[in-house]
Amino acid sequence: MRPLPRGCCSIRIVVMSKTIDLFSSIASGNVRILFLDTETTGADPSTAEVCEVAFLLAEYNGFSFTGEKQVFETLVKPSVPIPPEASAVNQISNKMVSNSPPAEEFIEQIRKLTEKADYISAHNLPYDFTILKRQYPSLFNRFDKSTHIDTLRLSRHIWQEIPSHALQALRYRFELDQDITGEAHRALFDTKLVQSLLHYSLAQSLCKDLESHWKSLVDLIVSPLEVKVFTFGKYRGNLVEDTVARDPDYIRWLLKQKWLPDEHPDLFHTILSKTGARK
Repeated sequence: MRPLPRGCCSIRIVVMSKTIDLFSSIASGNVRILFLDTETTGADPSTAEVCEVAFLLAEYNGFSFTGEKQVFETLVKPSVPIPPEASAVNQISNKMVSNSPPAEEFIEQIRKLTEKADYISAHNLPYDFTILKRQYPSLFNRFDKSTHIDTLRLSRHIWQEIPSHALQALRYRFELDQDITGEAHRALFDTKLVQSLLHYSLAQSLCKDLESHWKSLVDLIVSPLEVKVFTFGKYRGNLVEDTVARDPDYIRWLLKQKWLPDEHPDLFHTILSKTGARK
């Protein structure tokens, strides 16, 4: 790794402990969750690059946060300019990252956190994970779906009837930011918000029944969700239940499409449950 440019001040490392390695003597049975957030150059995870990242490694005994954590955040200079549309969301300009090192400069700092993590967590985790896995394959390839804690999907299981499960909407609905300072849509603020949301979620009755088992939480998160409305095709915007009743021929055709369970697994399971069809 090359040394950082003289005068570079885009990196901020916060270690919340008297020692450098908080987890060298972690208690047997405790787990570590790496909360994360990326601010990026675009909405498409297959092409977007990070312009800011934040990671918060936290230790848990069961579902109880022990208070031990390590934090790393930094601005990153992408290989492409940040479009104004992205800057309008994350408030990160090309001028702000002009003296920041590129993504590869931070591999070792991030490795020190990822190698200790048992689980990773973010709001809409598939988006961040796709980007991080592409930009840091040596660090994130080991995290399969059994280690993913997606708070967006978890919130949809717990609060099925609320109108929005966006992170900032949940922030205001449940006052998740009481002990958090900073700006929304910046990586570290949103990372801390994800941890706050997870803690709030774990206190709900649906999660209390899991007996503090993280594997059970992951199983809940990946379990099928009921889809109310079609988001594609000729019935986009229509209720799934109504479409099942009114156009069974379309539903039979849809169930035969090989891409449906892969690209829309929740819709696939919703249709199966409403039609009584078998896989």
